[in-house]
Amino acid sequence: MSIALVGMPGSGKSTVGRQLARRLGLNFIDADVAVEQRLGCTIREYFEQAGEPAFRDVEESVLDEL
Repeated sequence: MSIALVGMPGSGKSTVGRQLARRLGLNFIDADVAVEQRLGCTIREYFEQAGEPAFRDVEESVLDEL
């Protein structure tokens, strides 16, 4: 079973996701953490350096893999 939480930044996706995963006995993966691991820098840094289109390409790739 996979569950994806989608919403605006700061809306509580990570907090709710961790709690939900714990209650359901599932693994929790924070997509932002996975993206930053792929990039080797913060999302903010990459966004500023490469721009939104490049960031969205990386984000989409990571989400597809997850």
